[in-house]
Amino acid sequence: MQELDIIDRKIMYELDLNARISSSQLARKLRKSKETTNFRLRRLMEKGYLKGFFTVFNTSKLGWFYVKVYTKFKDTTPQKEKEIFEYLRKRDHVAYLASIEGRYDCIFLVMVRNMAQMDGFLVQFMNLYGDFVQEKDICVFLTTHRLNQKFLYEGTTRADWHYPYELGDYKLDAIDKKILGVLSTNARAPLVEIAEKLALNVQTIKYRLKKLEKDGIILAYASSPNFDKLGLQFVQINISLKDLTARKSIMEYFDATNKCLFAIELLGKFDVLAEIHVKDNLELKSIVDGFREKFVGRYTDYDVSTITKEYVMVWSPFGKN
Repeated sequence: MQELDIIDRKIMYELDLNARISSSQLARKLRKSKETTNFRLRRLMEKGYLKGFFTVFNTSKLGWFYVKVYTKFKDTTPQKEKEIFEYLRKRDHVAYLASIEGRYDCIFLVMVRNMAQMDGFLVQFMNLYGDFVQEKDICVFLTTHRLNQKFLYEGTTRADWHYPYELGDYKLDAIDKKILGVLSTNARAPLVEIAEKLALNVQTIKYRLKKLEKDGIILAYASSPNFDKLGLQFVQINISLKDLTARKSIMEYFDATNKCLFAIELLGKFDVLAEIHVKDNLELKSIVDGFREKFVGRYTDYDVSTITKEYVMVWSPFGKN
């Protein structure tokens, strides 16, 4: 992280606010030449500070919701745990999978349209691996707040991209799905490149994209930083509340630390989840102590877990690409 100067940090900040910003617009914001800006961006990618760019979707409007499963293993060997992770990694509806240190050993996120789908998923999983699961806790996502990156450069803009609790039934046709499929893993893809890849004309892509943005299907275009390269620990803080009205103020607290990228409202064992990125345990302790002091009497329990490895991260609601 020592290699990043203020220009690099500003580039990462601006690209997280809008990953589709043009090189010319980005250069004007930085008050640098387009050539300098492009060189810096290429260097950030080549050196691995940025893993890529993705699109933030309004999944609830498309009729999908997430269910998070926290699992604690028992009587497992390293080989058996590897087998379990490999099984989950290959499942179509698994949108996220990671190993963690803390109360649990594994967390995975399942994207479904109804509880019958979720029940079917869990029945299959437990039939295969129930003998190795000591504890299983489940939470339904009410909404996910994607906050903008401020851990490298605070800036003046605070963004909060999120979707409503209610499920919708927005219809996408085959072309829409293909466009969103491309943008899900490459939010900076030029219109010409998308058109060539899908064998469509640029005007069709441009029109469809504007409509998807206007209709609120696309919420934002953001970046995916490499936290290991940046020297940051990835920590999840799961909170059970006594006072459910404290959700908003708790998320605002974590946002104000400038270390939080995702804040999630949950229904189940936990009520709020904050995903933060800290440089060391002292910084983590300071944030947790601040939470405890500010919200004493309003929560019943909290769990702090460190993400050790991410196996699956799917940004698109159309399956693994």
